[in-house]
Amino acid sequence: MTTLDHIALRAEITEFAVSEIATRDGLNQQHDFPVDLWDKMGQVGLLAIALPEAYGGRGGDYRTLAIAMETLADAGGCQGVAISWMSHVLNARLHILGHGTAAQKADYLPGLTEGRHTVCMAISEPGAGAHPKKLSTRAEFDGDKVILNGQKTYLTNGPLADLFLIMAITAELDGRRSFTTFIVPKSSEGLEITESATVDFLHPSPHCGIKLTNVVVPAVNRLGPLGDAFNAISLPMRRVEDALSATKSAGAMRHRFRLLCRAATNIADPTAEMEGALGRLSAMAEAMSAIGVRAAELLDSGRDDIDETISALAASAREVGKFVEGEVEAFINAWDIEVSDDLAVANRDLVKSLGIAATARDLQAQKRGKALLNE
Repeated sequence: MTTLDHIALRAEITEFAVSEIATRDGLNQQHDFPVDLWDKMGQVGLLAIALPEAYGGRGGDYRTLAIAMETLADAGGCQGVAISWMSHVLNARLHILGHGTAAQKADYLPGLTEGRHTVCMAISEPGAGAHPKKLSTRAEFDGDKVILNGQKTYLTNGPLADLFLIMAITAELDGRRSFTTFIVPKSSEGLEITESATVDFLHPSPHCGIKLTNVVVPAVNRLGPLGDAFNAISLPMRRVEDALSATKSAGAMRHRFRLLCRAATNIADPTAEMEGALGRLSAMAEAMSAIGVRAAELLDSGRDDIDETISALAASAREVGKFVEGEVEAFINAWDIEVSDDLAVANRDLVKSLGIAATARDLQAQKRGKALLNE
């Protein structure tokens, strides 16, 4: 892949975000993603950034994605749009491009770059999350066909999607399960869209569930290795999401900081202490951005020894985020800042984003600490 001109790309995305995202009143409080906005993102090439030019893409690397993510959250002022964008482009790049056959790439990638196709990864299940020992959706081979049964939930972009990448059990031996992923069109007979548990933040990024009842797809719809989808598809996706999430937070922090400054201008006589607090807060987004860009550079390096470093960078970003949330709350309380609806939503989305997979993150931190003590 070639590297796009990052300065020009940032300017391009800023212009789009200001005119098409920031101008939509109440966007970060609605549950349905505007179809016309998704269509426009495809028309202007935002969905094509992460794919090769051979498929109609724009040849961007992971640093390009980090810059795009940060800019969307910053200039657009809506983390939910940035999340839906990232989910689509990463599913296209990591899964269809990374694991697809030549025929699958030819069939789907051109449409994914333009927005004619929208792809959704389906791993989590009701009451199980994404824990491999608790998943129960199964796929059985029947000659040149595959039959799928089960349920999936918390599917980011599910309501927009026409293609689901469904991870299912294809074998089990002595309690050890093997997982395989299949491309399943939304139009497949026996696939039913269901409601997901309410996600009360990061709007308008939409979610749904699906129920699979004897859904039949061709065996050639298998995506990636047989029996090793958890290691080949699920874990790398989590790593890349961890790597890029800091840049989303950096953009969102910049947007929130502008709202905070706007509210603070109503203070008649700002003190030197208040000005110093604002100055310190303004620097935090730069730290968050630097963490995300470093993680993206590691992904671009192609090295196979970066997992622990990526995990540590993601952990450091969360700690920066927690510190900033405490400082923002203290600032608001200290100077009795009137919190607008927009500022309240920005605070909500940042705080709740930090809480995603908190238990897993705490276990990772404990593991790192234990290793350090045993050195």
